[in-house]
This record gives sequence, structure tokens and C-alpha cells, in this order.
Amino acid sequence: MAKLRFIITILLTSFCMGIYAEEEIIPEKFYGREYRYQGERLQYRVMFPKGYGVEGLRFPLLVYLHGEEERGDDNLMQLKYGATLYMSEVARNYQSAVVIMPQCPEDEFWAVYDRMADQSIVVRENPEQTVPSKIVEQIVQFYLKKQDKIDDTRVYLVGKDMGAFGVLDLAARNPKLYTAVAAVSGYIDPNRMKKKKVFCRIFNGVEDPIVPIQSVRELDPIIKSVGGESGVIEYQDTKHDDAWEMATSSTDLMDWLFEKVKK
Repeated sequence: MAKLRFIITILLTSFCMGIYAEEEIIPEKFYGREYRYQGERLQYRVMFPKGYGVEGLRFPLLVYLHGEEERGDDNLMQLKYGATLYMSEVARNYQSAVVIMPQCPEDEFWAVYDRMADQSIVVRENPEQTVPSKIVEQIVQFYLKKQDKIDDTRVYLVGKDMGAFGVLDLAARNPKLYTAVAAVSGYIDPNRMKKKKVFCRIFNGVEDPIVPIQSVRELDPIIKSVGGESGVIEYQDTKHDDAWEMATSSTDLMDWLFEKVKK
């Protein structure tokens, strides 16, 4: 019996180590990982920049949250749009960072919101935090504490669609943890962002029937009070599905993000 317990212990230890084991790091490849927290798990991909592991070098941490259509358990679909942020070698060298892209399970969400009969989205003033969101926060904490190679003054969030609601929700819950947030086609109740010292910028299509531009505009003066600059970027004649391409068609989004440093 004792021998059996010993064997089981060895197997469990090996399994747990496998979840977090650092395989040989090859820069610019998205590695599949899994994080477990309170009986729940979340799959994610992580990419390490060139120079990662060199003594004395510290890098920003960027977390990308995907939209509803990329949910699942293949640990691949979240790269469909997110990987375009680092598609070119120029971008990877110019804006080097550790990049984490988690995948939300099917039928779950990064943030709680209500969808109306016309498919438009209405946010809540005091929503509960979803399980996937909690695990994302734990992953960020894990890398900050475990990896002394992360610059904790430069922790960035980028979100698309459902992920845009998710990154704004994370920033509202723990503004001290994050430096800057770029949300494409999403918004949050303005009261949740008041007195939150985190740089935010929201990118939205004026003709978006799902995320009403009027609701997004209500956030502009609140966001501006933190950064001293307009927090809402509007795209004329643009609907919901086209805002991501507009926001990422130039380096403006990433340039704005990476220039922010938490004091």
C-alpha cells in the first residue's frame, strides 16, 4: 500500500510539474500551457521575446483576450486575431514583450453582460467576476511573481469584442496591477472606472449595432481624466466586425500601449 501511494505521488508530481514546466524557450513561438486554480483550469498560449532569460533584461507583459467566436478547448482559436499583433518580426523586435493569450471555454465569458433582443449589449454596474477572468488574473500574478524578467510597471491588456469587455473589467477590479488597456468593440459602466488610475483607450465603430457608440462616449471624460488624452477612438462608417481590422491596421494601438509606464 505504501509503495502504491509512493507511485501515485510521483505520478501526480510529474503531472503538476508538466503544467508549469519551462520547456526550452524558442523566441517568437506560442507555447501551449494550462493553469489550474481552485479546481478550474484555463488553457493559454505564451510567447517569449528575443533576449528572454538574459541576465538583467526585463520585458513588458501583454495579455490578449479574444472574442466570443474563439471560445473552446483547442488552445488555438484565440490566435486567430490575437497573433496578428505580433505577426511581423518588426513588431516583435520593436515592441518586445512576453505575450499571453488565454482561451475562454465554450459557453463562458471574460465578463458578465446582458445581450438584448436586438443583439446589442448592456453592461452591469456591479457584475460578479467570471471564473475565466479570475484565472487570467492568477496567470498574470503567477508570471509577475515567478518570473523576475517581467517589468511590473508595464503590464498591458488588449481585448477584442467579448475580450474588450473582459480587459476593462479586469482593469476596474485591480487597477494597480495593470498599466494600460486597449479595448476594441467593448465598454464598461462609467461608474466602475471613476478614480481608477489606469490608462485606457477604447476603439469602436460608429455604426456598431452591438456596442452602442453613445455608451462608449460616456467613458471618454472619465478616461481622459487619467491620461489627459481622449480615451475613445471612433471609426466612421464602421460596424462591429470591422473595428478590429481598423484598430490594428497601423501601429497606433500598440504604439500608444507600449509608451505607457506605471509610476
